[in-house]
Formats: sequence, C-alpha cells, structure tokens
Amino acid sequence: MKRHTFHFTFFIVLLLLTLIKVDASADPVPYFTYSLDKTSVSSGDFIKVQLNANQTADTAAGFRMTIDYDAAAFSFVRTETSAQIKSGTMYTNSTGNPIRSVYVCNVDRPTAPELSGNILSFVFQVKDGAPAGKANIGAHIDDVCNYDSKRLDVSVHQTLTAAVQPPKEAPSDEASLFSLQPYQGRLEPPFSPDVYKYNLYVESNVNSIEFSAAAQDGGTVRINRKTLFKAGTETPIVATVTSADKKAKTDYVITVFRGENPVPISDAASGKPESGKSAKPKDPYQSLKAKKTEKEAKKARQTEPAGEYATATAEPGQEEQQAVQASVQQPSYSNRADRNIYIIGNQMPTFFIGMLTTALCLMLGILLTFYLRIPPKK
Repeated sequence: MKRHTFHFTFFIVLLLLTLIKVDASADPVPYFTYSLDKTSVSSGDFIKVQLNANQTADTAAGFRMTIDYDAAAFSFVRTETSAQIKSGTMYTNSTGNPIRSVYVCNVDRPTAPELSGNILSFVFQVKDGAPAGKANIGAHIDDVCNYDSKRLDVSVHQTLTAAVQPPKEAPSDEASLFSLQPYQGRLEPPFSPDVYKYNLYVESNVNSIEFSAAAQDGGTVRINRKTLFKAGTETPIVATVTSADKKAKTDYVITVFRGENPVPISDAASGKPESGKSAKPKDPYQSLKAKKTEKEAKKARQTEPAGEYATATAEPGQEEQQAVQASVQQPSYSNRADRNIYIIGNQMPTFFIGMLTTALCLMLGILLTFYLRIPPKK
C-alpha cells in the first residue's frame, strides 16, 4: 500500500514541476508587432507597414516609432492612424529617411486609452523602374512609457521584406487578329492578319455560324452576330478587334453566302436538275466568282449608251444587192396595225389595173345604154 502511495505522489510532483517549467519558459505577450499588407509588389503599387498593438496589463501611453526603407524601391506617401489615435496625439517627421513618429496620448483623461489591433500604418509606393528583387523596410519602436511616465522595457525591431516584381510591360496598341477559323466551310481567301475582307459559302440548311478567333498581344475580339439571313442570300458578319490599351479597333468583315434551297424539277425540258436534287454548284467558290463576274458585266451594260436599232457596215460591192433585197421584201406591219403598200420594180400593182379596167367597162356600158335609147329619125 505504501509503495503505491509513493508512486502516485511521485507522479503528481513530476507533473507539477513540468507545468511550472512550461509556464516559466512562456514568452510574455509583446506590446507591439509589425506586418506588411502585401509581400509582392510591382511598379506603381502601394504597400503598408502596419504597427499592431496587443492588450497588456500596463497600457502604453507614449512611444517613438522609426521607419527606414530602401529608397531605390520605395517612396513614402503618408501615415494612416486608427480611431484609437486621437487627433493631435501623433507627430510625424517624413522629411528624411528614416521617418520618425512620436505618440503621446491625451493626458486630459484619467487613464491611457487601450490600444489594440492595427493602430498605425506607413504607406509607401513602389517607384517606376524599381529594381526587381527583395526590398527591405525596417521598423523600430522604443521609448515606450505608461500613463505615469514610467519607461517600459519595450524595444521591438524587425526588418520586413517585400518582393519587387519586374516592371510591367505597357499594354499593346496592336488591334489585329492572330487567328480566325469558321466552324463550317472555309474562308476565301485563306486567313491572314493583314486581310480584312473574306467570303464564306455554307449550305442552305446552315442557319447560323460561329468562329474561333484570337487577337494578338492581349487584345479582345467581339463578333457581332452568328445567325444568317434566309437561304439564297448573303450575310455580312463583323469581327471587331480592340487593342489591349483600348485605344485602337479593327474590323474584319466576313460575307457569308448561304446556298439556295433545293428545288425539285420534273420537267426535263427546263434543263434544271432532276427531282429531289439540289442546284448547288460543284465548286461554290467558282459560283461566287461567276456571280461576281455577271454582276460586273450587267453593270457595264447599264453604263453603255442605249440605242433603238443596231447598225452594221456593209462591205463594198454589197450596197446594190441590199437595195434589191429591200425592194422585194414582203409587206410588214407597224405597231399601230397600219398596212404598208410596196411598189415593186416601179410597176403598177395588179389590183389597180383591175380597178381601171372595171371603171372603163362601166363607162362603156353607160354610153351604150344612152345610145340605144335614142329613137330613130323619120
């Protein structure tokens, strides 16, 4: 029994000694700590050195803060204080490097205000052309005293490090496509960044089309539409490229030709495809070129002077032959249905001769009648 009691007592004593040793070796809560709001910066970025206060039994009523920094990488901008630091209680001298700030609490109160969290920040900006790599900012606080003007044994120094990234390249002013590929059909001519107009043929059953497009140097691409007009028509589609600096724009125009709907034809004399077959040409791009050539020819004909009759130059020696043929040509009719009478070979027409003969016969008959009625003389 005594042996078990001895072991139990030894275990309790050992446990108590361990706890006392751990408690004695624990560090006291620091009055102040430092931190950076970011550890990686680039040219033009802002970075803050923050002073953080912890709640302690004896509140700090005054202190002096010193900040030294890498002048090749940073430039000082300003200080920022929390609401716990009352107006008129913080003084900062930022004319040199290091920067010095002194805090003395408002003595009109019976006790010093409790400080906790981020109470003070020093704001820096990364210089243009700052060398890439690590840049240091040193923070040191000393001359800490309580409300009774008793100096506290507080002196905290720490070197903070930020990584400065290489300078950012200026956004590009290039507004051009790197690639342009339709999901149906193929572009005519093939894509090139320096070509801004294209033709594209699709079947009549395709009512919408999409493109895979990418801009150069970080630019953006916007395609205005994907639906097509009805079959047998053409649809202009515009791909607008905006440069990375948002200052330049370029338009690429794709004219999409949508094929005509298949037309069933039963009349073989029409010369069109048989029933159920499509009238689509074997090579749609040749068809497009043919249409273009036909349009140009039509336009040329419209610009030529219009004449009512076509003229031809007769070869020498043919004038007399043409005159003879004209003299024996058949009667023709005008648009007003008037009948034209032609005299052939300078001769009197046959019906005129008959009319004259008839008239002579009538006159002769009349004369004979009067003659026969005259009585004979006695």
